[in-house]
Amino acid sequence: MDGKKLLELVKTLGTPSYVFDTDMLQERVQRIAQKLAPAKLCYAIKANPFLIKAMDASVDRYEVCSPGEFHICVKNELDMEKIVLSGVYKAAEDVRYAMEQGVRHYTAESVRQFQLVQRCADELGRKVDILLRVTSGSQFGMSEDDVRSLLREREQYPCIEIAGFQYFTGTQKKQIKKIATELQYIEDFIRRLETEEDFVAQTLEYGPGLGVPYFTKDDFEEDARLLDEFAALTREERPYELVFEMGRYLVASCGYYMTQIVDQKRNEAVNVLIVDGGIHHVNYYGQNMAMKTPVLSYFPQHPLECAGEEEWTVYGSLCTTADILLKRLPLTDVRVGDYLVFHNIGAYSVTEGMYLFLSRDMPAIYLYSEAAGPVLVRDVLATWKLNS
Repeated sequence: MDGKKLLELVKTLGTPSYVFDTDMLQERVQRIAQKLAPAKLCYAIKANPFLIKAMDASVDRYEVCSPGEFHICVKNELDMEKIVLSGVYKAAEDVRYAMEQGVRHYTAESVRQFQLVQRCADELGRKVDILLRVTSGSQFGMSEDDVRSLLREREQYPCIEIAGFQYFTGTQKKQIKKIATELQYIEDFIRRLETEEDFVAQTLEYGPGLGVPYFTKDDFEEDARLLDEFAALTREERPYELVFEMGRYLVASCGYYMTQIVDQKRNEAVNVLIVDGGIHHVNYYGQNMAMKTPVLSYFPQHPLECAGEEEWTVYGSLCTTADILLKRLPLTDVRVGDYLVFHNIGAYSVTEGMYLFLSRDMPAIYLYSEAAGPVLVRDVLATWKLNS
């Protein structure tokens, strides 16, 4: 989206607010899908649940990790066949409800969770598929010994077909060597299980955690290079279906956060700007107390009367010293009423912020396309009622 369109939107829609460019989103997701074909794409909806309908035609599956996320899928009338019910904690009532709605694909993070899915399937007379999540050493997934135990006992679970495995170790990886090492491990494990446990996997769902550039000093050409290197790494034919689970990498670049400068002062040696948003709305991975500067646009709302730049520290509207968005931002003749628009904010910020702190309103959310223009999908939401 160019600067002219951004300025038009910020003046029309008001601040603070989010805008997600669905034209940009669909182009990116389709390009990634083409690069990685014949592998399938699974969208981790925790990255941004507001985008699920916009990308429905471009992804094969949705990773759903909580009852709330599943209710969002039901509300949006998603195809239940595309949903993989995942998550480190699954309650019996939530698994049962998902099965009643037609969900057939699940993950198991533990032996106990596997048995829970089996009980629910048995009670409802359903046949379901499970991916066994293999741990990378964190709280997620199962040890190799637990995986082997379930495979050896799989005949005891008539309602479950073990379809294969899920593996994910983390996000923001920018070295293909690390991704290659992870993929080699899980694929070696699959081959050992075929030999040692007589188990042939049908599916491997792998989350590569490809890194996304956010900050001005990041290498933005790395984005395309990483995808090319990953595509080359996975191009070799496998005896099982590959599914790549992605969230941030798919949606980060399509989002904008719009905020307005509402106060301006000089505190000792620091030039201070206050905006009507803050860290409760803006959350970049690796932001680290504004030590890095994200890509953003500045829109002055007055004729510029001086040419020299000054450095400004930008604070949000929360009453905490932690609410700092930018340090030493060079701006020319900045004033109250001017706008700042943060780019690459399509992932996580919309749900990850500390929204209830100080009971400030949650921003409006818009989806934008050239054909439809801005479409309001959530209006400004008062939080004070939740805190009283």
